Amino acid sequence: MSARSSQQILWGAGTLVLFIWFLIPGGNHGFSEFLTAGMVIGLGSLAFSLKFFPGFKRQIPDLDATQISRSIVEKTVGTTESLIEQLETLAEPNAQSSAFKEQLSQIEVHRQAPRLVIMGAPGVGKSTLADLVRTQWGQLLNNPCDVTEAASLSHSATLAIPAAIMDADLILYVIQGDLTNSEHQCLQTLKAQKQRVLVVFNKQDQYLPTQRLILQKKLQRQLQTWLPEQDIVAVSAHPQAIKVRRYNEDGSCQENLERPQPDLSNLTKRLDQVMAAEKEQLILFQTYQQTVALRTQVQAQLNAVRRQLATPIIERYQWITGATAFANPVPTLDMLAAAAISAKMVIELGSLYRLKFSLAQAQAVASTLATAMLKLGLVEVSTQALSSLLKGHHFTFVAGGLVQGVSTAHLIRIAGLSLVEHFQELSDLAMAAPESNWNPEKLKQIVAKVFQEHQKMDALKEFAQQSIGRFRRQGGLLEAPAS
Repeated sequence: MSARSSQQILWGAGTLVLFIWFLIPGGNHGFSEFLTAGMVIGLGSLAFSLKFFPGFKRQIPDLDATQISRSIVEKTVGTTESLIEQLETLAEPNAQSSAFKEQLSQIEVHRQAPRLVIMGAPGVGKSTLADLVRTQWGQLLNNPCDVTEAASLSHSATLAIPAAIMDADLILYVIQGDLTNSEHQCLQTLKAQKQRVLVVFNKQDQYLPTQRLILQKKLQRQLQTWLPEQDIVAVSAHPQAIKVRRYNEDGSCQENLERPQPDLSNLTKRLDQVMAAEKEQLILFQTYQQTVALRTQVQAQLNAVRRQLATPIIERYQWITGATAFANPVPTLDMLAAAAISAKMVIELGSLYRLKFSLAQAQAVASTLATAMLKLGLVEVSTQALSSLLKGHHFTFVAGGLVQGVSTAHLIRIAGLSLVEHFQELSDLAMAAPESNWNPEKLKQIVAKVFQEHQKMDALKEFAQQSIGRFRRQGGLLEAPAS
């Protein structure tokens, strides 16, 4: 059986059941009851919709340095350029989009010089070590490297990680003994950010050989889940002066304080190994990270602009649907009109997010929304809450029902806001056809969350007043005579 035939059978069966339900005698049917019956069509369409939308196929991959290639970096740059172009299309070129373009142009896709950042707590010898790395190691490289200093990270929740640290290809984290709590937290933060780190145990000359060995073993145990032993190296960047006694030919003795030469042999050996094996990947990874960070900023701005543009679309459909339900006393026509209008809203909002839905797909999405609201009990909750607010209002009904119109408009608004949030997630995937990966279950979760956010009494009162103003201008409400 073809998909088209299956769809026709499901819709036909749903319509037949709905028609029979309305023929059953028993008095007036309430608004929540007619929506309950109307979900028969929605359930049939939802079953068919699963053929259209099998669910998410993949998310944006969370890659580490070993998985990055130049093609991945170039593709990410291209995606970011595309998002900036979309932003300019929707909001016209402005200072924000120009700033994004400038930031993108500064990302060096074909950079060759590695960026080293030497960081640590005050007094651990960062400056001395940085000078020695530049002179004793950096100048020996075929390609020069950039060496900068940075303080250890502050763990205040309000402070972001400095860009210099985030953009580093390799971090030399300098300590001078056992790890302090703040140093351990800083290293954990760097680990979470996927930074490549070498821990440099400086001032080893201040310890006896046995003490030095004990400290190194302890560091290895503390960091073994993250760093291999070879990435914890001991150095003496500025050894302490030692007393040297020299005897002259005449038998006299002269004592002087002399400072031994710095010992960076362990560090330079490990740096040579890392650069030989990982240099290209480290540079590519940081370039990728920079681009992803910029893409996230652009996407957030694009989402904000889209949400602004989506608001009048949602409001237009909520008032059209609400007015239809308010003015039309026949529940079946209300339900069918709402379904048709909701499908059109899906298509229009999808277009804003560059998601292409056919009419059948849009109907399936609209039915999923309606079914989610029914299963979550949102229809009755919304109707009862708005009924209590409107019960004592001094208006009479000329046609239709005020509660029915306001409730319908409110639920269409919830549906529209839920679509915006879910379409934003799909758009964030930055895929060729994200509409093919929409997730009905995820959409239901979003509906529940959005409904909860807009079910506060103050928000409902404000919405009810807006609705009354709308319907009154259409001549559907008259002041009730004074008693």
